[in-house]
Amino acid sequence: MDIGKMSLGEYIQYLRKEKGLSMRQVAELAKISHTEVKRIEGGVRKQPSPQVLRFLASALSTPYEDLMAAAGYIDEAPTEEENSTTAARINGAEDLTEDELAQVNQYIAFIKNQRK
Repeated sequence: MDIGKMSLGEYIQYLRKEKGLSMRQVAELAKISHTEVKRIEGGVRKQPSPQVLRFLASALSTPYEDLMAAAGYIDEAPTEEENSTTAARINGAEDLTEDELAQVNQYIAFIKNQRK
């Protein structure tokens, strides 16, 4: 199955089933409602909030950037090389962790995507 061609709902359902989890278990782990998981997987909610995506990424042990890209917030997840290149141009970024740099890059990608 080509993950790159999946909708957000299909991708989350794929990840959930790969981990052997029910919708209720994912909802519990993500601290969101079972109904919200059902709406996302069913395609009713195509672009949940970035915070909901962060909770789902944590619950499904998958990169947040991948869910942001699947939801259309960013074109694609930044590579490690892009993370370090961007960090070199941000004042005070030298002491950020890799996770913090990834979050900064996600935000930058989100802002750039809003221009379109």
